[in-house]
Amino acid sequence: MGQAGRYAALPGGDRVLPVIRSAQQLPGGRTAQFLAFDAAAVAERVPLRADLRDGRPMRDVFAAPAAAAPAPGGIPLPGQPRRIDLDIALRAPGDSGNPALGLLLRDRFGLTHRTPVVQLPPGDGTTVSVDLGTLTGAPFGSAAAPLSIAAIAVSYLPTGEGPVGGEVAVRRIAVSDRHDGPAVPVPAPAPGPDWTLNAPQLSRADRQPAGELLAAGVDDSAWVRLRYRGGADVPSGVHLTLMPPGTGQAVTEVPGVATRSYLAETGAAVGDLVTVTVGPTTVPVRIGAAVRSVPVAGEPALAVDLHSLGRLLAATGAREVPAPAEWWLPAASPDDPAPARAAAALRSGSGAQQVALREEVADRLLRDPLSAGPQAALAALAAVGALLAAIGFAAAGAAAGRERAREFGVLQALGASRRKLAGTAAAEGCLLVVLGSAVGAGLGAAIVHLVVPLLVLTPTGRRPVPGALVDLPTGATLLMVAAGAAAPLLSAVLASRGGGADPAARLRHVEEL
Repeated sequence: MGQAGRYAALPGGDRVLPVIRSAQQLPGGRTAQFLAFDAAAVAERVPLRADLRDGRPMRDVFAAPAAAAPAPGGIPLPGQPRRIDLDIALRAPGDSGNPALGLLLRDRFGLTHRTPVVQLPPGDGTTVSVDLGTLTGAPFGSAAAPLSIAAIAVSYLPTGEGPVGGEVAVRRIAVSDRHDGPAVPVPAPAPGPDWTLNAPQLSRADRQPAGELLAAGVDDSAWVRLRYRGGADVPSGVHLTLMPPGTGQAVTEVPGVATRSYLAETGAAVGDLVTVTVGPTTVPVRIGAAVRSVPVAGEPALAVDLHSLGRLLAATGAREVPAPAEWWLPAASPDDPAPARAAAALRSGSGAQQVALREEVADRLLRDPLSAGPQAALAALAAVGALLAAIGFAAAGAAAGRERAREFGVLQALGASRRKLAGTAAAEGCLLVVLGSAVGAGLGAAIVHLVVPLLVLTPTGRRPVPGALVDLPTGATLLMVAAGAAAPLLSAVLASRGGGADPAARLRHVEEL
C-alpha cells in the first residue's frame, strides 16, 4: 500500500498507473498475461501502435472496461490516515465464533487493500484499532490519499459444538495520522441506500444466509448492525462482507479486452465469458473486444479494468487482494522529461526495484549486436546492390551505344536526323533504367519486409514483443533509387550520341566487316 504514495510523489506522479499482472495457464500449455489497470486512463494516455489495435482508436478498444468502471464510492476518510479506530459492540449469548474484523480500503488510484484482521472482544463499547503502518511500510511508504472504506469484512470460526451466533454493530469510525495520536471522527454516511451484505448460505438443506442486516436502531446509535449465525460445518470459517452505501450493487463479472492469440488458445470469442484465477479468487471476465496486442504485454494476454476488479474482490470479501506488480508513467509528449526524472529519482533512492525507461529499452535493442550485425549487413548489401546495378546499367548502355553506331550511320546516310536518332536512343535507355529501378525498388521493399522481422531479436535471441514493424522511409528510399539511376541515365544519354558525327567513317567500318 505504501508504493502508491511513494510513486505518486515522483515527477509526473499524478499520471502514474498501477498495474496488476499475473500469469494464467491456458489449456494448450502456453502462459497468458493477465493485466488489470485503469482502462480509461490507459485509453487516454498510453500509446499503442495502430497495427496492434487494427487501426481503431484506443477509446473504442477499451470502451467496455472503461464504461463498466464504478464511480467512486465507500466511506471517505479525511486526511492521511495512519490508524483507524472502530467503536464496536459485540453481543453473543452462546458461542461467538471468535469474530474478527478487517477493512478493504481503496486509494485514489483505485487499488483495493485489505487490512490485517483484528479480533473483536465481547462487550458493548469496545474500540479496536487498525494500524496502517504495516501496510504502507511507514515511514518510507505512504498511502495515496484520499482513502475510502470499500467494505467491512467480518469472519468467524466456530470452536464449540453448540449453536453459533451473535450481533456486531459498528457505532463510530475515527482516523488518526499518527500511530498513537488522537483520532478524528469520520462523518457517518448520509441517509440514503442501505448497506449491502454479502453472506454465503450455510447449507443446501438450511438455505439460510450466514448473516443478515438489522436496523441501525431508533436513535441511529450504530452505522450498521449485523447478525451472524451457524458455520459449524465450515472448516475454513465464514466470511461476511458489508458494502457501504453508495457502492452500488455487487458485480458478478468484469469486462475485458483479449488478444486474438488468447481467444485462439482458449477457444473463446468476443462476447464469451471466461474465468481467470486472481490469487485465490476466480474472476469471471466478459470479452468485450479483441486486438492483436495490449499495451506492455506479450501474446496471449487479457486485460481488465482495475476499478471493476477491485469492486468485485471487495464484494466477494476476498481474503487476499493482489498488489500491483508494476507502475506505468506515460509521457505527456515525446519531449516530456517527467519519466526520465522519475527514473533517476527511483534509481538514486533506497529499495530494490527494476526501472525500465522506454528510450533506454529502445536504445539497447538498437545497439544489441545480435540484431545490429545482420541489420548493418543488410544495409551494406543494399548499398552494394545499388552500386553494382548502376555499374551494370552503365556498361550495358555503353555497349548498346557502340552497337547502335553502325545502325545510326546507315540511317543518317538515308537521311535520318541525327537529333531524332539521339533522342530515340536516349528515350529507350531511360525507359529501361526507369523500369529496372522501379522493379528493383519494389523487390527490395518486399525483401526488406520479409527479412527484417527475422533479423530483429532481443538480447536473449527471441522475437521482440510486439514484433518489429518495418517502416521504409519513402524520401530516403526514393533518394537512393535516384542516386543509383543517375549513372545509368547519364550513360544512356551519352551513348545516344552515337560515338561520333562522321557517318562515312561508320559506313566504311561496316563495309570492311
